[in-house]
Amino acid sequence: MNIAQEDARLPILRAAPQPGALVGLPGDCSGLDVFDLDFEEAGRVMVDHLHRLGHRELILISHPEHVVERGGAYVWRLRDAALERARRLGVTLHAVYGESRQPAVGRLLHRLLDAYPAATGLLINNEAAAAALPSVTYERGQRVPEDLSVIGRYSADFAATFSLPYSFVESAPDRLGSMAVRQLVRRVESAAARKEPSVVRFISPELVSRGSTAPPRSP
Repeated sequence: MNIAQEDARLPILRAAPQPGALVGLPGDCSGLDVFDLDFEEAGRVMVDHLHRLGHRELILISHPEHVVERGGAYVWRLRDAALERARRLGVTLHAVYGESRQPAVGRLLHRLLDAYPAATGLLINNEAAAAALPSVTYERGQRVPEDLSVIGRYSADFAATFSLPYSFVESAPDRLGSMAVRQLVRRVESAAARKEPSVVRFISPELVSRGSTAPPRSP
């Protein structure tokens, strides 16, 4: 898990006599079974949803830059796909790296909302930012979705833990883990399965509606 683009563990897994499976997409998938969320499609789903509602200026908050530096490809996979879809649709998308803890993440949210007052939608690919947002909007007197539409990308368990009221793309960690384990068990139990080519399987993103998006208010 927590697979990097150039992950040092992968040559060891490939050389091992036992089968290996990854939850996360590396740069080179050869010889290993790979399971992951389709982060590119997740980015497009988020942009498309708000575009259909009439939003034309959005903010995307990604994970911190150090996650990208250590090879967290899921960050740029979602970001780049969202930026490309926004460009094609004529939507202005301000894509920024986030922070990982308070109080820095709260300060960043305030700065972004001050810097882009015309933005009517917020896309959050950063759990810390999603958890901090309710207190930030409360302090600013902003209402969701009346003043700001919000879509996150995290799991239902995370949303429940922090009582988050936002619509979100389900990251499906339980489902991905189950898929990886089932494939490992197949290969362990069956000589024929061990000889099958390795697979790369993506889960299609599911947008779970919590009523946090609406058409933007008229100026």
